[in-house]
Amino acid sequence: AGEQFRTALDGLAAAHPETFVEARGVGLMMGLKCVDAIPSRDFVAALRDVGLLTVAAGDNVVRFAPPLIIDQSHIDEAAGMIEAAVGAWHGAEAQRA
Repeated sequence: AGEQFRTALDGLAAAHPETFVEARGVGLMMGLKCVDAIPSRDFVAALRDVGLLTVAAGDNVVRFAPPLIIDQSHIDEAAGMIEAAVGAWHGAEAQRA
């Protein structure tokens, strides 16, 4: 499950370089480092708005701590929620500009 989760987060980081610098961590204790223009605490709020609970960690990282019983369907669902939060973040950013 850790490898599947890492693959999903690596894919999100690659697909959204305007939002994420990289995926980092080991096992299921993973995180996405946000670009400097996006404070991780603010992105955590965007994730909460779409139903995904995360925490901000040092070095501008959004930390994920899924349960040990996570499976591919949960990973896919979380990836979809992260995609939704990215879309909402950049949509709101466009409105602010």
